[in-house]
Amino acid sequence: MSDGRLIVTCDFGTTTFRAVVTEAGDNGAIEVIGFAEEPAQGFHDGDFVDLGAGSACIRRLMEKLEESCDIFVSGFAYSVTGSHLRSVRATAQLPIGPGPRAIRPQDLEEVRARAGTMAIPFDHQILSVTPVEYAVDRVRGVVDPLGRVGSQLEMQAHLITGSRSVLHNIENAIISAKYKPVTDAIDVIAASTALLSQRDRTEGVMLIDVGGHATNWAVYRKNALVSCGTVGLGGWHLTSDLSHGLRIPRDEAEEVKRTRGVVLRSLVDQVPIDVLFEERRPTETPGLVAAILEPRMEEIFTCVKGDHGDPRELAQLKAGVVLTGGGSRCQGTTDLCEEVMDLQVRRAHLPSSLKGAASLPDGQWATTLGLSLMLSVGEGSLYVDDEPSHRGRWLDRLRGRMRRAPQPREMAAEA
Repeated sequence: MSDGRLIVTCDFGTTTFRAVVTEAGDNGAIEVIGFAEEPAQGFHDGDFVDLGAGSACIRRLMEKLEESCDIFVSGFAYSVTGSHLRSVRATAQLPIGPGPRAIRPQDLEEVRARAGTMAIPFDHQILSVTPVEYAVDRVRGVVDPLGRVGSQLEMQAHLITGSRSVLHNIENAIISAKYKPVTDAIDVIAASTALLSQRDRTEGVMLIDVGGHATNWAVYRKNALVSCGTVGLGGWHLTSDLSHGLRIPRDEAEEVKRTRGVVLRSLVDQVPIDVLFEERRPTETPGLVAAILEPRMEEIFTCVKGDHGDPRELAQLKAGVVLTGGGSRCQGTTDLCEEVMDLQVRRAHLPSSLKGAASLPDGQWATTLGLSLMLSVGEGSLYVDDEPSHRGRWLDRLRGRMRRAPQPREMAAEA
């Protein structure tokens, strides 16, 4: 293993916790060094509802990661998800001066800070502020106001807020597992970082991440996040429908979904739906599987479309839809999504040309890898300092960087 910067990231998924160690080069490119996954426990809707079970699960996950990479992990970056997240728009204005002058970088920082001071529910805090559009002296549609001469700068921003108590619970679970909660990112934003190109974001695109218990979505236009949301349906519900319809245990239904799942009836031979209501156990056929799964998958995409709320804006997304998540792997999912969304759809699960990605098993690794990519850009590195007098400074360092310890077989990593 080389002496590059190491980054440890963790995705708290609704059904599975996944962690990855990546090595970042000087150009921001990353290479997968190791990984681990563990079935989620004590975790529901983005929150640790059982602190003891959740922290034990985190501990097992990190111990697996340490063993697979021969490192010592002291902290990591992690994802935030759940229905507690809220998406809102904010507008901020900044007088430039007594007379017109060129807009400076500090002006952009100030107007962004003002957008982050809007009134939100007392039990929430702002997690993300993304500029959507600028205006200078009421001239709208300004992409980059830096250097433009004017007297007033205005910014429309997209804000994501999260529950303070949920965020505190996540940090508490990590600390209880004896690790440092270094920094967080919204899961769908992290996945977007991994799977969407610059062209996608500029032309307009919707990312739909069909997870275990929920489906997250995000829309980008003109290289900016403009809206996002969560629908409380996912792959878990598909499995439940199969278990009920085929009268088989959940683990068998999960295997059917993963290996023989079809969500579009037009792709297979049709079967009479009456067999689902007979007392005896029906014989599994592709047509019967599709008859069970299609209504639920159609409902998921319909709910996403309704949650977004503006069909005219969707029609302007030239890059269409990028579909990801474990719940999107069934045959026919892309075609069904195209029918519902009336947009071109493609599926993506890993960043293109990612070194070491072949070592990752089947699963949804886009969020962890997106976190790694987000943290790989920039300068500096984080190193472990076990001196008690220095423990209070770890959050003030550049977040998400790690450096190998000098021991040949032991790595001290902090992400």
